Formats: sequence, structure tokens, C-alpha cells
Amino acid sequence: MSRDRVRVALIGAGNIAQNFHLPILANLHNVELVAICDRNKSKAKILAEKYGVPHHCRTLEELLKIDGIDAVDVCTSTDGHFDIAQACLESGKDILIEKPITRTAAEAKAIVELAERLDRKLMVGMNHRFRPDTVFLKDQLERDELGDVFYMKSGWLSQRSNQRNWLEQHDRAGGGVLLDLGIVLLDLMLWLYNYEEVHSVRATMHHHHTKKVEDFIVAYINFRDDRVATLEASWTLMRPEEFYYCNIFGERGSAFINPLKIIKRVGKEFSERDDLISTRGRTETYRKSYKTELQHFVNAVRGLVPVVSTGREAYQRMRIIEALYFSAKERSEVTLIA
Repeated sequence: MSRDRVRVALIGAGNIAQNFHLPILANLHNVELVAICDRNKSKAKILAEKYGVPHHCRTLEELLKIDGIDAVDVCTSTDGHFDIAQACLESGKDILIEKPITRTAAEAKAIVELAERLDRKLMVGMNHRFRPDTVFLKDQLERDELGDVFYMKSGWLSQRSNQRNWLEQHDRAGGGVLLDLGIVLLDLMLWLYNYEEVHSVRATMHHHHTKKVEDFIVAYINFRDDRVATLEASWTLMRPEEFYYCNIFGERGSAFINPLKIIKRVGKEFSERDDLISTRGRTETYRKSYKTELQHFVNAVRGLVPVVSTGREAYQRMRIIEALYFSAKERSEVTLIA
């Protein structure tokens, strides 16, 4: 793409779009927001007027009739991702899809193969890869600062949001807390492990306050090279504040995020560093991660950088997610590779 400004349309004007995507896109110097599409046309109109967006519409068909759209930012509930992605790719648009890519691995594979066949860019929103603390941690691992890393554990405990009730509807979300919070932890650990192949998984899930989807999961992940990882995610554990963490253990040191710190042994003593990056509040950290992610997508559309959090990676994540669901159902370990 030759021109400096990418013409972007946003589909789905819910909570994540209003809090992060729209205000960020509206302020990126190399983005021109040209349309907002939402089932609630009144909402789309109000937001279009607020951000000075020239077009608003209710249906995907209306959106695709608008000339000059280069890329689409998909922020709908998960049940809309497959049809929207298919139609937009076939119309020649590059796409950013908020996680998860689709409800199933089969849907993900079909979208990935379509994007590859049409030579369109497909990126899946995993903003936690763009957090300042996780970026620092990735750099530490790339520079072998912790030595051979053999164990990683992560968790995200958060209360359900009344603004996102569709997450408890299996036909719309595809799953529960695993596809809401757990998938972020899974992606973070896979990314930090450079997407080493997963050999086998085992999971336990519970339905404490939700009938159709799980609201609690603990999972064990065994990699091909014998490294291991665990994750826990919950909407219902009794904790007044949100708790998010990722801890990494290597032969020469350990790393922890939220807050970020590095621990190493010096002789017989331990040294601890917790002044590695400037601290910021939770909201500002989230906003920074979304801004960096969206800017990266725009630069990828312009051909300046390669896509990260690719469709292929998203498909592999969904295969592991489905193995975790099967493991919980059958109460047994599931092997993904021989």
C-alpha cells in the first residue's frame, strides 16, 4: 500500500470497541476511520458523530458497499467472526479480529486458509503481547537472561462483567472463561516459549455460577521439549480485586509480571530487580497495549512490518483449546503430537 493513511472500518461497537479501539484508532495519525457498523444502528450513528466518522450502518452488506476501505477491525461477539471475516477477506480487506479468532478450530482453519489463498493480512487481537512488562520479559528470554526456562505458570482471576452477558451463551461465545481469559494466558505462554509444540494437555473445569459454559479452569500443558506450563482462569473465585500474573522459572533466574520483577542468584544471595520499566496503572497499561497492537496492525497493512499474532498461531491455539475442553470432559490427558 502506497498511501500513508489506512482507511479502516470498525465492526461491532460494544464495550471493547468503545473503551479502546475507537478512541485509539481515531487518534492514530496514519488511520482514517471511514465507517462504524453495529446491529444497533443508533449506537453506530452516535459513535460516528462523536468521532467524526463519515459512514455508519447496521449490516455487513451495507458496509461492504462503501468504497475505499482498506482494513476492517472486528470487535463483535465471537459468533459473528467467521461470517464477517469470510465476507471481508473475499472483498479484499485486511482484517484484525479480536480474540478468539472463531468459536472452533475448524472455523479458524477455514479463515486462515482463505486469507492465505487471497493473500490478505489476518491478525488476531492479543494485546497482552504488547504490554510493556511482557515485551520486556520476552526480551529477557530472547537474550537468555534466565537460562534454560523449564516452567511457566499464569493466572487470571476476574469477576464476570454484566456488560458482556453474551460470554455466558455457548452458541455465541463458543466457551466460557477459557475462551475469555484463559486463551490470553495460553497465548502469552506459547509466545514466550516461541510457539514450541504442545505434546499433551490436561484440564479440570467447573460450572459454579454458569450453566452453559465453564467459569473456572485449571490446565496443565506439557511441551514437546519437556517444558511445562500451568494456567488458572476464573470468573468466580472469591477475590475482591482482579488478579493477573505470569511467573517464569529458569535455571539462572526467575521472572514475574504484575508487578514485573526479576530474581537471580548472585553467589549465595538472591538479587531482586523491580525497577525495570516505568510503572503505570492497570487502565493505562491496557490502553498502551491496545494502542501498540493497533498501530502494529496498521503498519502491517501498510507493508512496513510483518503481522504478529497470526491466523496460523490462532488456529494452533484453538486446537489446544479444544483439546483442553475434551480433556475436562473425559477427565483424561489428551495427546496432540506423538
